[in-house]
Amino acid sequence: MKTIKDVEVQIADEVLEPLRNLGVLPKGYRCSARLRGENRDKRKTASFNEKNWSPDTDSICITFEPISEEPEIQTQGARESAPARRHPRLHETTPLSDLVRVLDLAESRPGYKFVALKWFRDVAVPSAGFSWTSEESIRQILADAIDRRLILISKVPNPKSPQFPVTAIRLNRLMPEVAAILGIRETSVRDFQPVAIRGESLSATVLSDRR
Repeated sequence: MKTIKDVEVQIADEVLEPLRNLGVLPKGYRCSARLRGENRDKRKTASFNEKNWSPDTDSICITFEPISEEPEIQTQGARESAPARRHPRLHETTPLSDLVRVLDLAESRPGYKFVALKWFRDVAVPSAGFSWTSEESIRQILADAIDRRLILISKVPNPKSPQFPVTAIRLNRLMPEVAAILGIRETSVRDFQPVAIRGESLSATVLSDRR
């Protein structure tokens, strides 16, 4: 069963290109959707059904906001790899599963080749509207996901400032936990044994990155 939040995310994703084609959503802006009742927004964790949605009394609110420090690179042709076969997602509502799903959506945006860590941490996750998204909790959950190799990091060229590479992140879709959250069929998962590295954790270093 879909939740109100699932439908809001799907609506925002589906209307993105039509709004851009109409010139309503200019470059550098993103949109988000909110399902509203007569007096307030719908509860995001509620199921989307006839009881919680009525076209006679409810409405959809589309809002726009600038994209902060997310370099845009137009891709040529299709994505490099075909999308993995999907299965029904696990109905988890943990902060970690929320984080994974937001990154999954960010990675699938047309016209973007990577997801900048700072933009994801400071803009994408807070704007998703989850109840747990304080600055500290986002940093802690993101650090944990990086330490557990659920999220991978890399440095990529910054088209705006080549002298300052951008720290990019992406989901490690080979990890069973990520596959389960996203409903991806596990075809082959490589054996991975973490190697201990002296000094502070990699996530602690990355999360202090200001670019």
